[in-house]
Parts: sequence; C-alpha cells; structure tokens
Amino acid sequence: MRTKHHVMLYTFLSLALLTAVFVALSASLEARRVARALEDSYAQRVLEAQEHLQAIGLKLAKAPVAAGVETQVELLCGVSRQADGVVGGLSALPLSHAAMSDTVKFCNQLSEYAMALALQAASGAGLSADEWRRLSELQSQCALLTGQFATAREEMMAQSLSLGAEGNVFYAQPAQDARPLEQVADGDHGMDYPSMIYDGAFSDARRTGEPKALGLEQVTQEQAVAAARAFVGEDRVASAVPGVDTGGVLACYGVTVTLSDGIVLNVDVTRQGGRVLWIMPERAAFDATMTLEECRDSAARFLQDRGFGPVEANHYQVYDGLAVINFAPVEDGVLLYPDLIKAQVRMDTGELVGLEATGYWMNHAQRASLSPRLSQAEAAQRVSPQLQQTGVRLCLIPQLQSERLCYEISGTYEENEYRVYIDAQTGEEAEILLLLSNPSGQTAA
Repeated sequence: MRTKHHVMLYTFLSLALLTAVFVALSASLEARRVARALEDSYAQRVLEAQEHLQAIGLKLAKAPVAAGVETQVELLCGVSRQADGVVGGLSALPLSHAAMSDTVKFCNQLSEYAMALALQAASGAGLSADEWRRLSELQSQCALLTGQFATAREEMMAQSLSLGAEGNVFYAQPAQDARPLEQVADGDHGMDYPSMIYDGAFSDARRTGEPKALGLEQVTQEQAVAAARAFVGEDRVASAVPGVDTGGVLACYGVTVTLSDGIVLNVDVTRQGGRVLWIMPERAAFDATMTLEECRDSAARFLQDRGFGPVEANHYQVYDGLAVINFAPVEDGVLLYPDLIKAQVRMDTGELVGLEATGYWMNHAQRASLSPRLSQAEAAQRVSPQLQQTGVRLCLIPQLQSERLCYEISGTYEENEYRVYIDAQTGEEAEILLLLSNPSGQTAA
C-alpha cells in the first residue's frame, strides 16, 4: 500500500515538474516573441523616421520651384507633418535623451516653422528671400540627418545590435557604440543644426508690399559694408567684406563680418535704406556665464542705441550659450507685435550676434490711431470667468495683411498661463495664446 502511495506521489511530482518545465519554456518562448515583436516595432520606427526625413528633403527641394500658392502650402504642410512623424518615431525609441534632444528639438522647430510659412503663403503674403534661404539650409541638414540614419541602421544590422537590449536608457549618457542611432546629432559626424530664430506667436505679420520703415534711398555695396560695421560696432569688428547678395521684397547686400575674437557674422543690409535686416553667426556655442535678464537688458540697450527705440522682451529660448529673445517695440505704451525684432545674444559677453528685423522694417511706422473704444475694465469683462487675470495692456497684433488693436489680458487657469486678446474696438475675442515654458525658454502657441 505504501509502495502504491510512493508511486502515485512520484508520478504526481513528475507531472508537476514536467508541467513547470513546459510552463517555463512557454513563458521563455513568449518572452522571446514579445521581445522580438518589440524589436521589430523599434526597427519599424527607425525606418519610418528615415522615410519621413527623405520625404522632408524631397518636399523642401520642390518648394522653391512651386509657383502656385496651393502647391507651396501643400508642400510646407507636408514638411510639418513629416517632421512631427520623425519626432513621434524618435520619442518611441529606447535612446538617451541627452543624445537625441537636439535632433528632436530641430524637428519640432522645423515642424512649427514650416507650418508658419504655410499659413503665411496661404494668406497671400508669399515667402521672402531670407525664408527661402532658410528652407535651403534646412534641406541640407535634413539630407545629412537622413544619411546619418542610414549609416546608423547599417551599423546596427552589421553588429546585430538590439535597441531593447539595455532596457531603460532615457537618462543614460550617450553610448554610440551600443546605440549607433545616438550618433546622428554628433557634430563630429557633420551635424550642425541651425539656430532657428522663430517666435511662434504673431509670426504672420505683413511681409509683402512696400516696406514702411526703409525710406527711398538706394545704397551702394560700400555703404552697406560700412553700415554693417557701424551696426555691429566698430570696436568689435576686425574686418568686413562683401558677402552673398539676396533678392526679393527686401533685396540685400551680403556682408561677412569677422569680429576681433574670430567669430564670423553673416549680415544682410537692405539695398533700399541701408538697414541691417539679418545677422547670423557661423558658430553658435558659448559659455553661459550671464543670466537671461542680463542678456535681455544688454540686447534692449543695443537695439535702442541702434535706433529701434524702446522695446520690451517677449518670448525667449536659451541654448548653446545663446539667448534668443523676441522684442516688441513700444509706442505710447502700446506693444507693437507686427514690428517684432528677434535677437541672439551671447551669454558669456552679452553681445548681440544674431538679428532678424524683417517685421520691423516692413511694418514700423507712426500709427494713425492707437486709441481704444473699450476701456480696460470693459475688455476684462469679455474674458472667460475661469481665467484668473493678472494683467491688462494695449497691444497691436498682426492679422493677415492688416493689424488689430487689442487688449492683451494675461492670466492663469489650472496652473497654465494664457494671454487672451480682446479687440479694443469691437470687444471680439481675437486670439488666445497658451504660454509654454520649459528649461530652455518660453514660447506661445
């Protein structure tokens, strides 16, 4: 009887052991299947990102030869969508944030910039020579980034590397040997993302027609070189020579300015009026030893000394030791958003090394009337009661090819900051902006 019980016990234990082994094998096979599926998903994301970049390059290449507004808008909207696709693909991959942040940031800015240009083209404003040039630069960077993706994928396949092998590496330091995709933004491999001076909010000011602030005088190339030297500051300039000229509504002489510390600035000076329209440094990487406030005050003084009058800082971005600050001129206490000036300031010296003043030269003039029909109190009553108001002031905002006098009402709702714009003549709600803050700055959307 005891022997029979032993046989039954051993049989049960054997069956249990076999079951356990079978379950373990099944679990192992399932884990491998899931891991393989996840790896396939990662590979698909990489391939999709690469295809999006290729599509962006094609669309950017086609845009300059598109004569029809509808075609331009379609291509630019496509660039914006494809750039969003790259961001979505990269964000889903197990890669170091430190290694990929510049690439993601570049694609986000490209998406916003392309959409802003699409809206500008759709309104009938057209694109300036500077904007076409910027698109050409972006096309070059996208082509280089596409090549980097292809090289990284080939290296992964050659070494049979697995993206999911290391688990969570979001906060890890870059490791290009283990994760070749992290090399795509490496300057040693040729990547040098352009610093995009782009404000987001109120970027649709009038940019066609006759400029209002340039006058009628036509300047020579020699005068343009002298104007560039004087604007940058004679004490800072080591040399200034003619550069690449540009055409368009605001045709410009190009001037290459080399500073005493070796920094090279590409400056555009308008043929009409001899005004500095654009400054872009060839290199943008400085030590951030000054505060944003110090850089803001330094840039405001610089702009006022150069004849732009009183200005007030608006949105800003900070990266690579540069403070990119948007300034709105002020007239009789009214902010003039159509006249935005965008400046790049070194955070080690506080010196201005970048400028975009198209909106200012196209739109700045003595306005006929900045008198509101509504009072501040009446405008404040037109805002949703859910907004906790923190400030009210008058401003002028662009609207298609015109301008609109509004009350800018600042406030908060559920820890978010907003600016609501109430038409100062009709009381209509003209615009709502959500302020977006992150460690690198503040923008609005």
